[in-house]
Amino acid sequence: SDLLLDVMMPELDGFETLKELRRISEVPVLMLTARSEERDELRGFSLGADEYIAKPFSPKVLMARVEAVLKRTAANPEGVVIEIAGIRLDERAHEVSVDGKSIDLSFKEFELLRYFLENKGIALSREKILNHVWNYDYFGDARTIDTHVKKLRAKMGEKGAYIRTIWGMGYKFEPEEA
Repeated sequence: SDLLLDVMMPELDGFETLKELRRISEVPVLMLTARSEERDELRGFSLGADEYIAKPFSPKVLMARVEAVLKRTAANPEGVVIEIAGIRLDERAHEVSVDGKSIDLSFKEFELLRYFLENKGIALSREKILNHVWNYDYFGDARTIDTHVKKLRAKMGEKGAYIRTIWGMGYKFEPEEA
């Protein structure tokens, strides 16, 4: 299941609702808004939104976006487990641990880390990351990725340094393995 959240709600706005929701749940959230300013979109993503759709939009586009999010969030029946340099990602359980210590990631951070782990040692452009992790041609700002990478690195502690910045291009996951 996922959640459609309108930014312009009475009493508690969509941003505040999302902030509260993220304290207790990682349910996929699509934000709907009449406000298409870049800073609002970046704020939505930084608070953990999985998708951001500006009004007006066609019902077909909305359904395509909902289906894309649902497809990404559907548990992989094989339940992939990736373990690299003390970082363990369990897809079925949707859990990540660093050196045995569990860390809480938003859905997007989880997908981002999985993409990095699956592409160890490969330089990934921001465009490639957007197309894979956000699953559609995203015409926003690359800062969306930078915001997610920054939060992911912080949650990973010293192992966050394994996500290396390639200036002018993107990122590369390159662990220092013993």
